[in-house]
This record gives sequence, structure tokens and C-alpha cells, in this order.
Amino acid sequence: MGSPKATRTTDATHATGTTRSRKGGRPKKADDEKRTKAIQVRLKPAGYEYVQQLAEQRNTSMADVIRELCNGEVTVITPEQETLLRQLATMSNNLNQLARKANMDGIMSVALLVERRAQELGELLDRYAK
Repeated sequence: MGSPKATRTTDATHATGTTRSRKGGRPKKADDEKRTKAIQVRLKPAGYEYVQQLAEQRNTSMADVIRELCNGEVTVITPEQETLLRQLATMSNNLNQLARKANMDGIMSVALLVERRAQELGELLDRYAK
């Protein structure tokens, strides 16, 4: 005869001698956290592509993007804002390069250049804030 097989039990014995069932898996969600409603939406190709692009940019699903849009959690950057942000990044990079040059060659060598760039940066920020 062979040896008896080991069996798994879902009961745990406590020091008091009582047993209780162990529940596995993840904890249950609260009722207000459960997604209980579903909708089906038809979009024009342009709208579909828009949601798809947002999903790709955020590395998430289209359903998550739509949920975020419904909850007001998605910040959409217009092409104009994107251009301004790119200009801001370029100008900031230029300022950083000037600061490095000032540290190496002395502050007076780049003082006028820094002042001009700072003025341009301020104007750009004023335009972006509007």
C-alpha cells in the first residue's frame, strides 16, 4: 500500500480549538467603489481617434480615459498650449546653458544675455497664463 496523500483544507484551527474557514483572494470593494453601470457609446472616427490617442499618451485603456473624462480628471492640452510649452522648455534650456557659462566665465560675461532671456521668458509665461 502507498502512503496517504496530503490534502489541503480551507479550515484553520485556532488555539481555542475552534475552526473557521479561510477566505482567499482580494478583499471585497465597498458598494460605492463598484462599477455597476455600463453604457455603450458610438463615436465618429475623429472622436474615436481622439480617445485612442489620449489612451496611448497615458498608457491606459480607452475605457479608463472615458472614465477620467467623465470624472473631470483628464487635462487636455491644446496645440497652442503644446507649442507654448515647447517654447518654454527651449528657453529654460537656454537659460540653463547661460547659467553654466556664467559659472565658468564669470557672471558679467552673460549678464545681458540672461536679462534678455528672462524678459522673453516672462512674456511667454504671461501669454500662457491667459
